[in-house]
Amino acid sequence: MKTQSIDHTGLWRGIFFDGPQPEQNQDGDEIPVWLVYIGDEDAEPTGSVYKFHNFTTAEQLAKRMSLDRRLELIHEAMPA
Repeated sequence: MKTQSIDHTGLWRGIFFDGPQPEQNQDGDEIPVWLVYIGDEDAEPTGSVYKFHNFTTAEQLAKRMSLDRRLELIHEAMPA
């Protein structure tokens, strides 16, 4: 199945999977966070940004969103 990457407004959109990025937990320890979101051609989110503390879970959501929405997956994340 080919991805279309064009939404109903005619603008390019893609599913972005990025990380890890540093975040602090309640104890002040640094923990990795991965982000999944629909973004525009400048990689700016166009809606909700989903944060995960698990690479595999984030990757699964990104792939599922790409298939469901028929948008290109921009996979720039790597395991911590």
